[in-house]
Amino acid sequence: MARSVNMLRLRTNFWFLPVFYGGVALLLAIGTLLLDHYFMAGNVGKLLPSIFLSNIDLAQTILSSIASSLLTMTTITFSTILVVLTTYLSQFSPRALQNFITDHATQRVLGIFTAGFIYSIILLLFLKETREEQLFLVPSFAVAIAILCLIVFVFFIQHVTTWIQVSNLLHNITVETLECMEELFNDSATSTHDAPWDDWESKEITTKEPITVMSNKPGYVQYIDIDALVKIAYETDCIVRVERQQGDYINEHTPMLSIWGSGEKINKESFRSLITVSVARAPLEDVEFGIRKVTEIGVRALSPGINDPSTAVHCIEQLGTLLSKLTSMKGIKPFFNDVHRNLRVIVKTPDFFRYLDIAFSPIIRYGKMDFDVIHSVLDVLKLVSDHSPSYRKEAIWKYTLHTIESIKEEKYLELERERLNANIKGLCYSLGYAKDIERMKLK
Repeated sequence: MARSVNMLRLRTNFWFLPVFYGGVALLLAIGTLLLDHYFMAGNVGKLLPSIFLSNIDLAQTILSSIASSLLTMTTITFSTILVVLTTYLSQFSPRALQNFITDHATQRVLGIFTAGFIYSIILLLFLKETREEQLFLVPSFAVAIAILCLIVFVFFIQHVTTWIQVSNLLHNITVETLECMEELFNDSATSTHDAPWDDWESKEITTKEPITVMSNKPGYVQYIDIDALVKIAYETDCIVRVERQQGDYINEHTPMLSIWGSGEKINKESFRSLITVSVARAPLEDVEFGIRKVTEIGVRALSPGINDPSTAVHCIEQLGTLLSKLTSMKGIKPFFNDVHRNLRVIVKTPDFFRYLDIAFSPIIRYGKMDFDVIHSVLDVLKLVSDHSPSYRKEAIWKYTLHTIESIKEEKYLELERERLNANIKGLCYSLGYAKDIERMKLK
């Protein structure tokens, strides 16, 4: 798992694909030069149509023109990306920048332009006339690559105009978060959740003082390598409790791990190295981060400078999709055993109320005076309740009470109040609290 996460982190770097494509272009340029030499030195060159062949002057003119054109297209592409990033910062959310920067289509466009430029420059550098009236085939390859780059440039313009639409951005964030849920929670649904207090380990945890491992730098917890923690805990015969969750911000004095075991065997640095801390929060296995991004876009849409409640309602609907899926899944596995089924690692898991609070509280705080926003929130809470098993409904009811308390003092028109009370009535029936309908209604 750690290897796949490291590969994913490498691929999400903006420079990875352009550098990779540039390396491929270098090898391709050398390969086509050798191929040109092989064809033109033998009898194969005589079979080729003369339209594909060029003398040294024409070849250098073609290659220099292609190189300068591709450099110009690359500059335009970078400028377009900066415009998109400015739009994301001002209209949506700074956290949404990652979705465009790490998008593989954007990286491939830059990679192909970079590769085309490097290919043309390398050919221009090594193309030499070794005999009089010598003809070359490689300019035809360069022309084909230039046409490919032009097609990719048209695709990039269409791609940018699609990505810059808020509906597509929200859809992409939602799809990524749903995929993260499937990867993160499906494994836990098929696992056995052994509680430590059912076994002998509970006495050791409750009676002994743990060894605390502190962070050595500030930042966000990007990744916790659970498999490696289980392995090292088994080797050192100890029990580890992870004190922070993925996405939490920590500093140098924040406890990250509590370890119960023999102090002589425990190397704190070995344990500390299994938790990746960085200055930026990453979307790797972080469902909460995806929910926060959708919520931030909704809050930004409600700001006086933008004043776009329709976008806020769209965000609420996307949050409903995420939470409806999340409520039907089991939570992250909290206990991890070794091969002998002895408890080795305990992790903290967020409850469902926390997800509801992260998703809706900021939107309610800034949009409670807007009827459409509150109407959508109550609709989505009912939708989530309808998909929820019985053990989740208590958290939804608790959050419903919080929502009603937040909007009780707001002044709505009579028709708006009737529609909100109808939402509240349906929500109470769905949660099994029909007896509280009159108490919950807005006056």
